[in-house]
Amino acid sequence: MVTRDDIALGVYLRQTAGERLGVIAVVHQVGASWSGEWFFQVRYLSRPAGVSKRASSEWSSNLREKDLVHFELIGAWITAQALLASGPPSLKPKKPPRVPAWMRGIGRPNQLRLFEDF
Repeated sequence: MVTRDDIALGVYLRQTAGERLGVIAVVHQVGASWSGEWFFQVRYLSRPAGVSKRASSEWSSNLREKDLVHFELIGAWITAQALLASGPPSLKPKKPPRVPAWMRGIGRPNQLRLFEDF
């Protein structure tokens, strides 16, 4: 479990519970609110596979000490970078880009060409 002493600027965390399960984040801000309550703010670096593509903010709202149970400490940037690279592939494979018919050279055999092939 992550403690309040572990949270500092630039620390990498992974969310273990909540709506952004498995997402890697970096601590962006640590401070105290007007009421004196301790808080931290994270910036999310990745989006888990299968999540809707709806626009959502990469920033969190102010998280409190009770929210620390939803995170685990990752460590260095190299570890976070490896986890980002090894993430699961998207469920829907990308289609290769289509080339326009005039560039493919496919056409009707009886059709006259306006330009010579280069």
